[in-house]
Amino acid sequence: MYHAFYCLSEPYLPISIAATQRNLSPEDTDVIELTLTTIYALDKLLHLLRDRSEHLEMMNVRLAWEDNRQTGWKERRRIIDDLHNFAVTRARWTPSIYELSSNSEDTPNLGRRGSIASQGSANSDNIINSPAFSRSARFKLAEILSRDAAQFSGRVTSLKHGTVQTAGKALDRLIDHSRKPVPEELLDEQDRLEEKCINEMENIGKFTMALVMQWRKYGCHPNMLCFVGTS
Repeated sequence: MYHAFYCLSEPYLPISIAATQRNLSPEDTDVIELTLTTIYALDKLLHLLRDRSEHLEMMNVRLAWEDNRQTGWKERRRIIDDLHNFAVTRARWTPSIYELSSNSEDTPNLGRRGSIASQGSANSDNIINSPAFSRSARFKLAEILSRDAAQFSGRVTSLKHGTVQTAGKALDRLIDHSRKPVPEELLDEQDRLEEKCINEMENIGKFTMALVMQWRKYGCHPNMLCFVGTS
């Protein structure tokens, strides 16, 4: 208490010393006691407010980590679901693409070809199953599939350097500035997040491109049909 009083009243120390050399009345003593009590209470209140501010700051960091953690898991699930859909529909080769292809090449439909290019990857699964599927349309679809495959690599990279990395930085800040030890459950969860969203997904881009190359191999080379048909 007296330390706080000394720190706050240091500029007025000469006046205080001069005042103590006089005879103090009971009223003066009461005023001094009230002043010291008030200063002590204010000093205690400042410490409590500082602790409260640090606690709220750490709570915000914890909430930021939790938000990025949940976002990371959700994005991982979306990537896996989209990858499964890509593998079993659009990137899946089917012999039906050669049906009536010779007729469509003899009588090209420019309006249909234009629609194929404009529909993009969202309609590529319908394009694959179309019976009248020309060589140029197959090549165009292969380009669309290559672009879709490359997007998976971009999404995985964004997940790694975006959400997961942000969550890791938030947890590091929590470790460095929290007065209490960070629970082991949080550390284990961050490790699991990085393992599942980074290490286990680093080859998704290669996998999708391999699917596209396989589709190109069988989809753009009709001579391969005889080998596939006999397998």
